[in-house]
Amino acid sequence: MIIAPFAQSWLAALEPDFRPGKGQITWNDGKLHLLAELIDEEVFTTATENQQRLWEKGDVVEFFVQMPGQSGYYEYQIAPNGLTLALFYPDLSGVTAIRSGTKSLDDFLTQTPPTAHAWKTDQGWNASITLPLPAAPGSRLRVSCGRYDAGTGRSPIISSTSPHPVRDFHRPQDWLEIPIS
Repeated sequence: MIIAPFAQSWLAALEPDFRPGKGQITWNDGKLHLLAELIDEEVFTTATENQQRLWEKGDVVEFFVQMPGQSGYYEYQIAPNGLTLALFYPDLSGVTAIRSGTKSLDDFLTQTPPTAHAWKTDQGWNASITLPLPAAPGSRLRVSCGRYDAGTGRSPIISSTSPHPVRDFHRPQDWLEIPIS
């Protein structure tokens, strides 16, 4: 099991409204289990269905997963009401194409939504996802958890469990590597 705190490694100091959280990553029985525990005084989303741009709708946690030896990776977003967004990028050029406007986010939507859960806690909210993955024992997965902490009257506070040198979650080279046993 790996437990990683959310941080803002690209900043010299945390933003004043930063709220802590942690990502817990485990692997067993051919499944990757990701759990985010988030401190948050104002938990909300305006999302009404799966596959919406959840980061634009309020609070969201994002899970990134890259299989060993692959250039492509998955991005799963979970809102506090349990709605999800599931994407697959065949490589980093997909993210570049979205940012430049030459492709749409819709071009990367997956057809099978993940099994995910979200629930409020006394301190904020939690989100979890379990992913069956065909990874061989002895290989290593790259994973990361990102967070958009929305709040009234301010821009979202962005944080990650990975030590990103710049504010960009789509950098697999920065993600945590976990061994598959």
